[in-house]
Amino acid sequence: MPSHSQLLLGEIVTMDPAQPRAEAIGIVAGKIVAVGSEADVRAILGAVTETRKIKGTLVPGLIDTHNHMHWTGMQSRLVDLSQTRSIADIQSAIRAYAQAYPHETWISSGSGWHVVNLQEQRYPTRQELDAACPDRPVYLPRVGHAAVANTLALELAGIHLHTPDPEGGKILRDNQGVPNGILMEPPAFEPVARLVPPTSTTDQELALRNIQKRYHEAGLTGIMDPGVTPEMMRIYQSLWSRGELTVRSVLMPLADSSRPVEETLAQISSSAMRTGFGDASLKLGGVKLFLDGGASLGTALMREPYPDERCNCGIQVTSTDTFLLIAKRCAEQGWSMGVHVVGGQAIDIALDVFSEINEEIPLRDLRFSLIHAYLWPEARNIQQAAKLGVTVATQCSMQYTFGPILVKRFGAALMALATPVRSWLDGGVKVGGGSDSPVTPFEPLLGLWQARSRSIAGCDEPVGRLQAISGEEALALYTRDAAYLCFSEHERGMIKTGLLADFTVLSVNPVDCDPDALRDAQVLGTAVGGVWVHGV
Repeated sequence: MPSHSQLLLGEIVTMDPAQPRAEAIGIVAGKIVAVGSEADVRAILGAVTETRKIKGTLVPGLIDTHNHMHWTGMQSRLVDLSQTRSIADIQSAIRAYAQAYPHETWISSGSGWHVVNLQEQRYPTRQELDAACPDRPVYLPRVGHAAVANTLALELAGIHLHTPDPEGGKILRDNQGVPNGILMEPPAFEPVARLVPPTSTTDQELALRNIQKRYHEAGLTGIMDPGVTPEMMRIYQSLWSRGELTVRSVLMPLADSSRPVEETLAQISSSAMRTGFGDASLKLGGVKLFLDGGASLGTALMREPYPDERCNCGIQVTSTDTFLLIAKRCAEQGWSMGVHVVGGQAIDIALDVFSEINEEIPLRDLRFSLIHAYLWPEARNIQQAAKLGVTVATQCSMQYTFGPILVKRFGAALMALATPVRSWLDGGVKVGGGSDSPVTPFEPLLGLWQARSRSIAGCDEPVGRLQAISGEEALALYTRDAAYLCFSEHERGMIKTGLLADFTVLSVNPVDCDPDALRDAQVLGTAVGGVWVHGV
């Protein structure tokens, strides 16, 4: 046994079914070499270089299976609208940024802002953006499904009175049919987004490096970043090459359906790498594709029209034929795929396409996944997913954050059936927890609490108690099962001999505590590969 070794003592929840609890862990060279009683671990370690007595409860390092870490980090480098509460606030933020950065040719924001938080409960128009900054193009993307642009930005992108709605997107218009600046779904806003000058590599690297500290403070040791571009991959790889990527990252390349499908198919076929390529710090996940939009935006693809919009069932961002071509090419080439589906009709389409492909190419080992899938999967969907080995990346914090607006739109009875984690688990489907940060807060304790409590923002009573899960099941979402979704169950997700020494220390035992205790719980420490990156 090498000379340097660590012995950790305390209350330990392992998430290993063969040994659920322990009082000691032995660590050598960043890996767990022994788990059990203090006496047993000491016997294996021999001479111990370092001993720590842990306060609180030690659990496997928490993993977020749907987290735009690069995007979250970039919030601080652009116009930050996350705290705006009115259109006037948005205008003030734009003016302040424009004054602070007079040489920036475009004014662009981070994406983590929400219409539900605004006093007006609507998007600003191009005219309102013009009032804040008329002489430079302004582009404000929101949560990957919508964006607002001022008049100059629309003109530069060639969007005008006679521009038709692109397939899979919608250009909102005023009473005269003139675009009002609001663009729904990527095919509509990508023509503007492509014109925005990229943030410098140096600034992107700095943003990604800095955000990791906040993630560790929240107890996170790993994330899956869905929908990354080649440039974003290079930023991650740059930090990895310098040993500065301390949050273990699994990257999902974006299949951009706003581009010709032949280009996407060629990229998938020509890549020399596949899902799983990389190491424990940085590896490739599946290809990410958008099939529909978002519920709070009214663009999630529903089986029935929205209650307040009789003719609107949402938007299918990628046609079924294109989706089938891309998904089948992924399967043929050994790529996994994660498909963004929110509404029930999108869930139906995705699973039917997967079933068709599975008749020719077995999908179980590829771990195709549904991302979000929260409005409203039916029993047949759950049975299909279990049969195919399709996993689900769920975001309980999204149910919490958007719950109020969705209850208002659909009613409490329907929202009680949304984000049906209990039903997925009972149906034998592997589920990973996440946040979709910066769409909702990245702190995993929020997700752990909501999964058990079914609480939503601003409401005294939970919504959908029957979909609540146990403390152990909730913790599994962010540990053991999250590692499976990240193609990393052989490396992390449990406290088990041979796995990496990734830990999170909490002020409460998340398995045994009352659910509400998680609201005020604290992260006391976070370790990655045996190195304490926060606390303890």
